Amino acid sequence: MVAAATFTLAGATPAAAIGQETFGCRIAPGVVLTWNTYCTNSAPASTYNAGFAVQNTSGSYTFSWSISGPYQSINTGCTATSSSCSVWVANSDATIVATVTYTQNGQSRTQTSYATINRYCGSQLC
Repeated sequence: MVAAATFTLAGATPAAAIGQETFGCRIAPGVVLTWNTYCTNSAPASTYNAGFAVQNTSGSYTFSWSISGPYQSINTGCTATSSSCSVWVANSDATIVATVTYTQNGQSRTQTSYATINRYCGSQLC
C-alpha cells in the first residue's frame, strides 16, 4: 500500500525558513518515546502502531506522504494537512519506510524514516 496526498494548508502564522524541521518515527507499544530516523519495537504485541512525524514546524505547510512496506492500514494522519502519519503493523518481521515531502512558501524538503518491527514469540524475540 502507498499513501500519498497533496493539499494546501492555510494559516495566519508567518513562516520561518524551511530547514529546521526534523522527521522521525517511534513504535507503540514500546518504551522509546523519542522520535528517531530509525526506530524499532521494544515490547511484545500482536499489532504495532508505527508513527512518523515532522517536528519543529513553524507556519503553514503542505505534506505529501509515501508509506511502503507490509502495513495493515493507516491509523491516523498521512494527509496533506497532517504533519504526522501512523500505520498498523502486524507482529512480524517487517520494515515500514515513510517518506514525506513538506512544502512551505514554495520551498520543499524530503525526508525518510524507517520503522523496523521484529517478531515476538510470547515475551521474547523469535
